[in-house]
Amino acid sequence: MQSESPLSSPTREQLVVWRTFLEAAFALIDILDAELQEERGISLRWYDVLVHLEEVEHGIRMNELASRILASKSGLTRVIDRMEETGLVERRRPTGDRRVIEIFITHAGQKALTDARTVHRRGINEHFAQHLNKRDLQALSRALEKVRDHVRPLRPGRISG
Repeated sequence: MQSESPLSSPTREQLVVWRTFLEAAFALIDILDAELQEERGISLRWYDVLVHLEEVEHGIRMNELASRILASKSGLTRVIDRMEETGLVERRRPTGDRRVIEIFITHAGQKALTDARTVHRRGINEHFAQHLNKRDLQALSRALEKVRDHVRPLRPGRISG
């Protein structure tokens, strides 16, 4: 019988890189969210929902939307309620199955997304991309793709592909 090797702790170097990654990732999310709210009146979470709705040709079922968004799916129904109240999305029941509710982006939602996209992309450039040269980006991409490929199928309630 093979004995299991004891769990090892991350090295000091690994912990430093991990903390740096977390600090940068959470700071970027907070900054992009604040800029979107201040300049366009929508949160990063709303922006994420609108991006996913724009990507589908027809509406998307709520559970499918929940599996695609980057933020936690907790409270998504309330988010959609508020977005519907402001006219950015609408719920529809398909004629073939009245039990299903699909979410659609409205014309106002598409305009809000287009307006917010300039703020979001400017923020990505200002707070992230301009601080990395081509070599940095390639190395970061290779490293993060390895981690993403490992964690994506493990993330509860999310798409794995």
